[in-house]
Amino acid sequence: MRKTIVLLSVLLLTIGLKAEIIKRDQVNADNLRKMAGSVYAYEAPTEPLTPAPKGFKPVYLTHFGRHGSRFLDNASNYDRPYNILKEADDAGALTDFGKDVLRRLEIIRAEADQRAGDLTQKGMQQHRDIARRMVENYPELFTNDKIIMARSTTSHRVLVSEYSALMQILRMRPKIRLDYDSSNHDEPWMYTEDKAVSAHKRKISGAVSEFNQRHTHPERLMSVLFKDPEYIKTAGGRDQSGSLYSSLYDVASYVQGSDPGVDLDDVFTYDEWYDLFLMNNMRWYSQAGFSPLTDNVIPYGHCVTLQNFIDFADEALAGNGVSVILRYGHEVTLMSYFSLLDLNGSGYSTDDLESVADHWAAYNLAYMGGNVQWVFFRDKKGNVIVKFLLNEQEATLPETVPFYKDAKGNEQRPYYRWEDVRKFYLAKIAYWEDFKAHDDTPVEETPRRSYRQEISTSSN
Repeated sequence: MRKTIVLLSVLLLTIGLKAEIIKRDQVNADNLRKMAGSVYAYEAPTEPLTPAPKGFKPVYLTHFGRHGSRFLDNASNYDRPYNILKEADDAGALTDFGKDVLRRLEIIRAEADQRAGDLTQKGMQQHRDIARRMVENYPELFTNDKIIMARSTTSHRVLVSEYSALMQILRMRPKIRLDYDSSNHDEPWMYTEDKAVSAHKRKISGAVSEFNQRHTHPERLMSVLFKDPEYIKTAGGRDQSGSLYSSLYDVASYVQGSDPGVDLDDVFTYDEWYDLFLMNNMRWYSQAGFSPLTDNVIPYGHCVTLQNFIDFADEALAGNGVSVILRYGHEVTLMSYFSLLDLNGSGYSTDDLESVADHWAAYNLAYMGGNVQWVFFRDKKGNVIVKFLLNEQEATLPETVPFYKDAKGNEQRPYYRWEDVRKFYLAKIAYWEDFKAHDDTPVEETPRRSYRQEISTSSN
């Protein structure tokens, strides 16, 4: 597996595709904000798109995106570190640096007041920009005779993401036809995870807890915040150093998605930022990635989303009038879905948790505003090819899926024949159905949580 990943990385570099991995000794001021992992704020793509092969015109675009940058989902996430430091300041226990961190927390907390879980202005702009680039890159798909379809979960921040994109499209194409909705009707393919994976997920929890313990090191930070580091170990009747450490990371990570005028970038050393990223990344890999520790099945929990992509593509290519479908949801779906798609090696599997971040990084996948687009092209003979954009950067499938070759036998990267892609993904779905038919792992019998419950208790 290691050799395969190395070869894939070399291949990506040679054809100009990016899936940057940041190692511990490479963290610096320029890439620091990627250490926020799953809450890294979306940035515009930098690589130019490869023109379609001669004779091919765009005919369909299918998309799934995470909502844009948002505030932390509960006021307590801001209150917790602020209150600890405020009490310490009242007790005269803070250093000058600790006082400055408290000052900045007060500003950040004030900006987020009554906005817990809401999309930020930056989050809205992210989706306006993504939609604008779609129209600019594929104007043929946004003509008045086409239908633009959009669906979202009913979460407020997801709805605002959807509407931000649609309003941008309407600014550029005032007469375009929109078919949009936000309903529980679409929850099966927008959010719901196959309950058959739940028992497999639990198998990795102990290993993740041990991983987190190895990477939690609050001692240095406590020594620069408090005049006496022992203060935090007894304040409130218990040791709060670990809680304060992780809470400050949450605030420091999320603040890049808004504009309070201050940040907490200097609260942690680069080494600490990396350790905190590793834990954020491990949370999502353990719940959304392929691993022998979870029987290599977790991403299959969103096969229904993959089937939806295939079915909708078949209908659009058959001529139902839809040229674009936009879906808006949460990372709890997209992290698994992106692993299932196996773009740029996102299907990486390992039981060596310490090596995960060298291959599978949340800042390359479903971070704030993260999205996947399949763009279809057809020639006059009816041949259909497709390319993949992962966060608007061209991406590749595993080497087992061949690139499209033109009449002269020349590979046209990063384009694939739709029939090859369709076969590749239908085989994944068939594998999962066969696995379930023979799996004797007990299925989770507790009531399935709705996404309304999920988004109130997770970092979606």
